[in-house]
Amino acid sequence: MQSHYNYVFDDITNTYNFTTKNDILYRAAFIVDETFSTISGEEISNIFQLVVEKATDGLEPYDAKVFKTIEDIIERFFHKVENALVYVCSEDDHEKAKQRHKIFDRWYTKSAYKSLVVKIDNIITIEIDEYTTQKLYTSFMFHSDNPSYEKLIKIYNQIEEVLNREK
Repeated sequence: MQSHYNYVFDDITNTYNFTTKNDILYRAAFIVDETFSTISGEEISNIFQLVVEKATDGLEPYDAKVFKTIEDIIERFFHKVENALVYVCSEDDHEKAKQRHKIFDRWYTKSAYKSLVVKIDNIITIEIDEYTTQKLYTSFMFHSDNPSYEKLIKIYNQIEEVLNREK
């Protein structure tokens, strides 16, 4: 039995695409993230955000192969040890963002690659105005052999301060 869905990389959209047994199309993309370069004031390459999108309308019943497929895509991403991944869950609905972050954490906890990939979580509170805040549920992942991991962790831990300072 196949452990994950077959997926293809689309060179035009730069996305990995797969369709589930229920005809739900998913897209996964690694988007270049400039946050670390902006915060540090130096060029820091190989930092990406992971975006996973359900591109088909309709409810998707739980499907373990979706997890396995995303896991396989992420595992391939980390074949290059310099790659690092930022995952951000944010939206107006706080509970949905929190739930997505928990699902991502569960994926990592059960993943085959967690022995090679370090994951750090941070819930960032952004001060929108003096009465309103927004929470960003973030995770930062990098290969344990990444030669810049100490610098990357230091920068990741500065994101909340920098976002709130720019008001």
